[in-house]
Amino acid sequence: MDDRPADTVDRRSTTRRACLLGARYRVAASWHPATLVDLSARGCRLRIGEDLPRGAAVRVELSPRAPASPVELTGSVVWCRLEGLSHQAGVHFDDPPDDLMDLLESAP
Repeated sequence: MDDRPADTVDRRSTTRRACLLGARYRVAASWHPATLVDLSARGCRLRIGEDLPRGAAVRVELSPRAPASPVELTGSVVWCRLEGLSHQAGVHFDDPPDDLMDLLESAP
C-alpha cells in the first residue's frame, strides 16, 4: 500500500540507480569535486561541499572507467540540502544523451 498523501506527486520520470562514478561540477568559473550518489536518464544526485541555490545552472562531468571519455552534462539544481556534514543536490539534465545509463556498465 502507498502511504504517501494523495496530493504528493512523484515527479521523477525515470528510475535512479546508485553508483560510485567519479564526478565534478561547476556553477561558475571553477570545477569542484563531487560524489555521484545516483544517476537516472534525466538527472543525478551529487554529494557536494556547498549549498547551491535552487534553479542554478550547473555543469556536471561524469568520469567512467578508462578507456571511456568523461561525459559533460548541463542542467539545473532542483533541490539542495544539508545531510550530515555535506550537502546533497538533485540536478535535472537539460539534454542528456540517450546512452547515459550505459556509463553505469563501465563503473567499478
